[in-house]
Amino acid sequence: MALTDIAYLAYVALSVSVVSTIEYFWRGPRLPRWDLKFQLRRDIMHRIISSVVPQLTDDSSIDSLDLPKIVHDMRAKAMPAAELKPEDGVYQVIGIPVRDVRIDPREFSIDEMSDNPEEIAVIDAGTSDKLCALCEADMQGPERTISCELVVASNIFDEQHEAQLECRPMHTGEKLILYFHGGGYIIGSSAMYRQLISRISQASCARVLGVDYRLAPEHPFPAALHDAYIAYMYVLQQGFDPSRVVVAGDSAGGHLALSLTHLVQATKTPMYGGLVLLSPVTDMARDSGSRERNRNFDYLAPQPLASPLCVVRLFYAPGRRMSRDLISELSRPLVSPLRGQFTNFPRTLVQFGASEVLADDSTQLHAQMAQSKHPKSFVLESYDDMLHVFHVFFDRPESTQALGSIGRFVKDV
Repeated sequence: MALTDIAYLAYVALSVSVVSTIEYFWRGPRLPRWDLKFQLRRDIMHRIISSVVPQLTDDSSIDSLDLPKIVHDMRAKAMPAAELKPEDGVYQVIGIPVRDVRIDPREFSIDEMSDNPEEIAVIDAGTSDKLCALCEADMQGPERTISCELVVASNIFDEQHEAQLECRPMHTGEKLILYFHGGGYIIGSSAMYRQLISRISQASCARVLGVDYRLAPEHPFPAALHDAYIAYMYVLQQGFDPSRVVVAGDSAGGHLALSLTHLVQATKTPMYGGLVLLSPVTDMARDSGSRERNRNFDYLAPQPLASPLCVVRLFYAPGRRMSRDLISELSRPLVSPLRGQFTNFPRTLVQFGASEVLADDSTQLHAQMAQSKHPKSFVLESYDDMLHVFHVFFDRPESTQALGSIGRFVKDV
């Protein structure tokens, strides 16, 4: 992070803190469960996020946008890699050689699927062609490696067993969590989420493999999904029992985990045993009511779908104008997984903050899941007055409670 960015962040923190503190003592907390520290952090994060990107409401200026510069500025002000103290755990960077993961492009071909309309509807012809093209590029183009971080919490790490830092089963039936970080598909890395990942590892008593999938707009949909599928196949080829694997993710990473589940189901790949979603994005085809209802509480400042700088459009079709065709494409199950089928889904835990802008994404997902054949397999946990991915506020009791719930869920898979 450049000195100018550090100075800017310091100025924002100071100026926002003064105003927010005065408001807190004059009017009281914005929500009942908020203390001053929590309100200050929310306001500082919101100011930084909302000021980095121009706020647009339509496509009138789309042709003049400098997307590379805008994205560069977003990433420049993102959080740096999180340090992991020895008392929290250890991590090891692991590279997945893509060519070594045996994937046949025909797995994504709609011609190879059954006559079941539900299965065919998951992968449309356009997405099938894109996934096949990505497979061909990996086989014929330059060699590519997907960077990952294997995180082992201190409560399960044994210095005498170096194999713990290798992505292969330590014993028969060992559980592994495959984790996809958030960041709107634009920013983020496993390194940024080390502390959260280590706490999930600690609560679950399981190792966690965080995946650095390709980011948009340089690599739009379905590049991240393709990487997620490769990472899961890599885990299986390393010898892990799919029924003992739990796939998890937060925000955009939750969206990716959910979309991956639809893809795994459609390709008849062995399904993993559990799914954990933290404040997931589930519907990219419309602006939900909670985005307006909770915009004064959450630190996120999402732009409307009509904006060319909406992360949904940057993720799916950067630089493309809004149209009915685009809305139709965004409604497909691999893009808006809320709109898919949930029969025979793995056991699922969904956690969200009741005051976050994506609250409706979680409640509507649970409503859809509850209509499947096994509604008891889907658990929804709402945390009052909490924000988007509140789990990262580690000093909050809600974070401790949610992480404990994740640990119990994983242990029970």
